[in-house]
Amino acid sequence: MLSAPRASRLHRRTGTLGASRLRRRTGAEGTVLLLFPAAVLAVLVLAAVTLDVGLTHVRAQQLRSVAASAANDAVGALDADALRSRGVISFDPVAAERLVRYSVAAGPLPQATLESVTFTHASPSRWEIAVTLSMDVRFLIAPALPGAGRGLRITVTEKALALVGDGR
Repeated sequence: MLSAPRASRLHRRTGTLGASRLRRRTGAEGTVLLLFPAAVLAVLVLAAVTLDVGLTHVRAQQLRSVAASAANDAVGALDADALRSRGVISFDPVAAERLVRYSVAAGPLPQATLESVTFTHASPSRWEIAVTLSMDVRFLIAPALPGAGRGLRITVTEKALALVGDGR
């Protein structure tokens, strides 16, 4: 056994905590327990933003792809009768809309809504066909958070060129 003066010196050198110092430290650890739920909430909000923005971006890319494909399909609405009889290049808007609707329904996003199909005669040998589609995207995590929205509406327009003749 160590004598009392020697034990006191050893206590100072090793830095072991006394009972009173130990009680003071446990009070500080309790504050960490109070901050933990706030940190979990912050991580949840960041995860919601990341997942929901990522989902919206992916859906917008998919919708853009479907609109571009539908615009290319609308080129098939060339009015062959006008071309044969009068030698005039024109498109049948009713047939173009039907082709676009079929293309969208058969694609990966059949829930997309057709907003418009427009034809622009840019030059004698150049036609521009624009297809505008829209779609509602529902968020995954954000609706569980107070004050967050339930979804977002995405609208995209894609164009296709129809070059007639030499295309210059």
